[in-house]
Amino acid sequence: MSTRARPASTAAEMAILGSILLDNHHYQQAAGSITAADFSLDSHRRVFLRMGELIAESRQVDIVTLAEQLQQHKELSGIGGVAWLASLTEGLPRRLSIAEYVRIVKDKSLLRQTIAESGRVQALAGDQSGSAQEVLAEAELGLRRIAGQAVSAQLSSVGEYIGNHFPRIDEIFEHNARLSGVPSGFCRLDHLTAGFQPQELTILGARPSIGKTAVAGNIAVNVALAGKTVAFFSLEMPSKALIDRMCCAHGQVDLQAHRHGRLSNVQKQYYLRALSALVEAPLYLDDQAAQTAVMIEAKAAQLKANKGLDLVIIDYLGLMTAERRTAENREQAVAGISRAMKAMAKRLNAPVLLLSQLNRELFKRADKRPILSDLRESGAIEQDSDMVLFLHREDYYSNDGPEVAGKAELIIAKARNGPLGTVKLNYDARTCCFSSERD
Repeated sequence: MSTRARPASTAAEMAILGSILLDNHHYQQAAGSITAADFSLDSHRRVFLRMGELIAESRQVDIVTLAEQLQQHKELSGIGGVAWLASLTEGLPRRLSIAEYVRIVKDKSLLRQTIAESGRVQALAGDQSGSAQEVLAEAELGLRRIAGQAVSAQLSSVGEYIGNHFPRIDEIFEHNARLSGVPSGFCRLDHLTAGFQPQELTILGARPSIGKTAVAGNIAVNVALAGKTVAFFSLEMPSKALIDRMCCAHGQVDLQAHRHGRLSNVQKQYYLRALSALVEAPLYLDDQAAQTAVMIEAKAAQLKANKGLDLVIIDYLGLMTAERRTAENREQAVAGISRAMKAMAKRLNAPVLLLSQLNRELFKRADKRPILSDLRESGAIEQDSDMVLFLHREDYYSNDGPEVAGKAELIIAKARNGPLGTVKLNYDARTCCFSSERD
């Protein structure tokens, strides 16, 4: 067993605590980069935590007030008493910068977290309760989370942000400017949303058999054929069936005729032409069942590193598996998955389209158009999402004649950064193709 000491700099930790006692303004400087958990010793963690409590109450932090705060929590004797608190300022200059101390403490904390994560992954691999792929995905995501802490997010002025992130002014206002996000291929939807935006989670909800997989497939093909890289995780439908659907929709080929081998020579040409287009498109499929959020993010991150990534589509939330450490009920598990999908969108800096089934409550209403409360299993889905789209087909529920046949609606029920509205679509059940309704 290794006897090597854990990475730590108790001197730097004590210097930070002493500096705050000398000048309370140093607390904000430290708290912008580190937390109590970054200190290696429990006594140091407790002192920093109690300092934060005093600052939050707009109280002075000195030896007297800090000792009182620690005593209230029955922690004073455990950290070494008032004498130890007084020793924190010994040898420190009256005017100093703590930035270097903070950097050292954060660096040692990241090293300790890396060691702990390595031990956790070793334990996961050793108990053999998951596949090698699951363990590797856990390891990759865990290390990426630690690495993310090394990037300190600081406030920046509007001028700095615009200089780093905005295009040239003439590009912003150029005539016929492009959408700011990834176009769905449905022009009226893109007009309302400006496309799927990086770092945003969009939910596409519908009852079974309404066509949410078909819509997602249409969007994937539209985006990929525009030259943008798409990752499509199909937890329900095998890749072969999904490709058949995509080719039939894009080539306007009868899906059932294709499945039964009854295509005419002309239809065969349409299918092969569509297949040829998809072969050249940057569209990547994964049909592994019961994947966790960790596994999906690991694969998407790898694709982004190798090929780039413009859109992630997951079909669908209800078939995702909660992480093994999640032992709560299904509603809490779904909430965890939803949060993970939103976090993934931010980490990958890419839009995520997550499909979700709706509950049966809409069958109790005269108007079957979905509403936000119809989202299945967890209110967290609505909370975490930036946009919620519902697919509705009236002809699924009634036979009111040709005026509803082949008609569909994409309902924008939530939009954090845009208007709500309804987009009219045409639906060809023969080819599983949705298209924008023409005026």
